[in-house]
Amino acid sequence: MATIGHPLSDLSNLLTPFVTATDKNAQSMSRGATGAGAANAAFVPGATPGLPSQQQCIEWYRDVAGWDPAPDVTWGAAFGIYRGAIIMQGIAARYAMRQASSAKASEYGKMMKPFGLVAWGLVEACARDKGKPVSKL
Repeated sequence: MATIGHPLSDLSNLLTPFVTATDKNAQSMSRGATGAGAANAAFVPGATPGLPSQQQCIEWYRDVAGWDPAPDVTWGAAFGIYRGAIIMQGIAARYAMRQASSAKASEYGKMMKPFGLVAWGLVEACARDKGKPVSKL
């Protein structure tokens, strides 16, 4: 699947493993799961020597792109992860109708709700940060 959209979506995709690594809902998906959205302990800060931090990735992006995405990173993560939950729902629906081609389709269906909760937590974080600059997206 490919789209032409806001560059923040690309950065959000890159940062998703960092966002989900420390989220309790994403961690609940990780028990036995290996698909998209499952928390990966390798992305917990300091867990993997040599892995750049989330902040380093944001700084590199800012330096190359010429604009600072930092004020919009939480919103971008919320949007991207919610989009992922919707995709998981579609996979779950195809699995329920016996139309899914992936052997892992049932696994994605089970991750849909926790992934949606990850996104909702990020939306709530955006609401708590009302005093910060508003996204221009």
